[in-house]
Amino acid sequence: QIQVLPESGETPLFKQFFKNWRDRDQTEGLGQPHVSGHVAKIEQVPFDAATLHSSKAMAAQHGMEDDGSGKKQIWRIEGSEKVPVDPATYGQFYGGDSYIILYDYQHDGKRGQIIYTWQGADSTQDEIATSAFLTVQLDEELGGSPVQV
Repeated sequence: QIQVLPESGETPLFKQFFKNWRDRDQTEGLGQPHVSGHVAKIEQVPFDAATLHSSKAMAAQHGMEDDGSGKKQIWRIEGSEKVPVDPATYGQFYGGDSYIILYDYQHDGKRGQIIYTWQGADSTQDEIATSAFLTVQLDEELGGSPVQV
């Protein structure tokens, strides 16, 4: 049986019969190692979230709407419901859970709202879907004006 193959379209089964078969641009082993002196250096800049509000330039760069003094409400997703989180535990998020955060603020005399959705890396698909659905529902309850993040 004869099989016709286009040039450079040879299959591995065909190539196995030729000891010195080389493809164009084929590398041997892992290729050439890069010396650390030739790799771009990345400057590590320390980041302190507490300084965002004290530096107007930094706050603008990171999209901060105000000084963080607005009202926060946080809910954890349990089943198909959002359950209020105890304010004493605000800021503690668990990887197996999903959360919805509503932030109310005043900026230049105008009221603004942001809805954040936090989906833990180990959240179930149901929790992730529910958090997305409940975020949209909360946005609609608030007249569609909040920004969703």
